[in-house]
Amino acid sequence: MMGSVVRFVRLPMLLLVIWAVARFILGVAGVPYAPRGNAVFSVLGMTVISCLYYGALSKRVGGFDWKGTLLIGMTIGFFGQVLIFSATLISYLGDLKTYYVHWDALNVPEGTVVPMARAMLARAQGLLFGTILTPVICVFIGRALGSLAPSPTHTS
Repeated sequence: MMGSVVRFVRLPMLLLVIWAVARFILGVAGVPYAPRGNAVFSVLGMTVISCLYYGALSKRVGGFDWKGTLLIGMTIGFFGQVLIFSATLISYLGDLKTYYVHWDALNVPEGTVVPMARAMLARAQGLLFGTILTPVICVFIGRALGSLAPSPTHTS
């Protein structure tokens, strides 16, 4: 079943890669994090939207049961968190000022310089909680709204 899930979510995985790289580039290019830079290319935002849509499409288009829908959400969420973890690690190793190492992105007081070990611990926690909480809730909301999704044989 996992192979079917990964094939089904290839598009959101590609979009997450594009969003993560674009977010990384914005920081390296010196675009200010606030007030607008942070809102552009949000990996979490793309994860939520992807989980809602792919949860809605999971039954009618993908033919998945509830367990498959759960795996869809967890796969999208885990992939997004792996990208965030990796971008944070690359930022620290390369001494790059990206959005991934900004104090606000790491949920610390303004102006705090976060050591690599602390930041990576926070990102590791995200691998667990970011895979379970938000994506699973969103994918199940999408699944509940799945009756609004078109059927695979829908014609205009």
